[in-house]
Amino acid sequence: MSLSLALRYLNPLRTYFSVITLICLLGVSLGVMVLIIVLSVMGGLQKELQERLLAYSPHLQMNYYAALGLRGAIGDWRTLEETINKVPGVESTYALVEDYALVDVNGAQRPCSFRALDTENKEQMAELAPLLSSGSFDLGLGENAVVSSTVARMLGLSVNDKLRVFTTRNYGDAVRAFSQMDRPLLATRFETELDRLLSLADKKRPNGKDGVVWNGSDVREAVSLLQKLDGSPRLQVEAEAIGKVLDVLPEDAFGDDVAGELTFPANVSGQLKAMVSALKSVNKDKEDINSVRMIKSLILPKDLTVIGIYQASQHVTCPDLFIPLEIGQELQGFEDDYVQAIAIRTKNPYDLAQVTADVEHALPVTYEGSSGWGIESWMDKYSSWFKLIQQERMMMGFVLSFIGMIAAFCIMAVMFTVSIQRKKELALMKALGATPWQVVRVFLWQGVIIGIAGAALGVALALLVLHYRVQIHIFLKTIGIDPFPMDFHGVEIPAEINPAELLNQSVKAFVMVVVASVVPAVLTAYQDPAKALRSM
Repeated sequence: MSLSLALRYLNPLRTYFSVITLICLLGVSLGVMVLIIVLSVMGGLQKELQERLLAYSPHLQMNYYAALGLRGAIGDWRTLEETINKVPGVESTYALVEDYALVDVNGAQRPCSFRALDTENKEQMAELAPLLSSGSFDLGLGENAVVSSTVARMLGLSVNDKLRVFTTRNYGDAVRAFSQMDRPLLATRFETELDRLLSLADKKRPNGKDGVVWNGSDVREAVSLLQKLDGSPRLQVEAEAIGKVLDVLPEDAFGDDVAGELTFPANVSGQLKAMVSALKSVNKDKEDINSVRMIKSLILPKDLTVIGIYQASQHVTCPDLFIPLEIGQELQGFEDDYVQAIAIRTKNPYDLAQVTADVEHALPVTYEGSSGWGIESWMDKYSSWFKLIQQERMMMGFVLSFIGMIAAFCIMAVMFTVSIQRKKELALMKALGATPWQVVRVFLWQGVIIGIAGAALGVALALLVLHYRVQIHIFLKTIGIDPFPMDFHGVEIPAEINPAELLNQSVKAFVMVVVASVVPAVLTAYQDPAKALRSM
């Protein structure tokens, strides 16, 4: 009886309120559909970007750290590769050099990150190939580069174009060279001090042997003047002239309590005069020219040919340029036997604990009983990104679940309306002996039917939209709406249909609808039938 009454109340041909119930059913369906679509697209995006990370990021990256914790170059890397390749779980290894550089294209500059890798590693190159949007990833050993779509768009690059790469490895030396050109000469700034040093040099007297004698107060003054000159900004040639004098002075000349007379080698006076003469004879124009020549020899640009463009995503940090290892070594100033890191590809990139421990055990000890090696996994490197994606999925799921809750409240309102509309029938049922549970079951059956139908319809609509998502995206773009821009995400609309996720969202929608149906049912079932009949 309860089921037949529930079906009769749900029949849209009988009353206006049943039509509202069906509208609420569509609300449940849309809530389930939207949740499944969004979570599936987010899951597909995470999976797609994760696969891209694994394509160009080492599963494990081995770095060497010196005693002070500074990252250093790794020598004899081929021997290390042979050692690591023998570790169980390791699929392959390749040398790696990465840094930042300034890229120039027809006068337009942009700072870019580059990754130089061993192009002879077939496994790694095969993983990179699917990322291409145009061109080739066959870097070989030539002066070639594969650039990201972001850099190509900003600099107007296409396949076969040329770009010039300026290394930043000698940036400090270049800054020092430029600063040398801005410094005035010591002879100009300290003319009085230099004249005083000459007069102090003449105050020495022979000691009757192979040396000379100076008064202690004169020694203190001379040393103070030399230290003042040495502590001031100066040119390299000036620093060398001052250093020659400081190097020949005995240690007792630098004390604060110098008194009496001190004996020095006979040539000290001559060297002091030679220093002053050298400082006064420095040619500023000549030294500026030498600084320019030094800068030219330090910064060596490389002209590269773009042979491919790969699709990058702005969700995660990815290299702007891929170049051959030899080019990266030249940009970093490394010899052939030195690289910056060794990349390790494993057979199972999602279970790295044992492989990491085995690799650490296989590495040689380098100094003070410590290996000096640091191994970083791709999951550690991008842990913040994974947390962000998970939080975004949770937040979207939480926010969009309110659609289902709104539909549930609408159903609750409809059930209250139906209970008022059917007040006489329900009162007669109770007067004829129907129990409160039988009355509750009428509304409960309605909730079960709406919940099952709404969840099933929502799942079906979600699967339909996901199946035609690309076509829908193309249509939306034609009318000026782009909900998933390719330039930013780096991929077409992805989707990962997870059966567990479908079941989870369906069950949650079903439970919300049933609970929304039970509340008005309980209130109606325990009303006094006599009062209900008298009020009719």
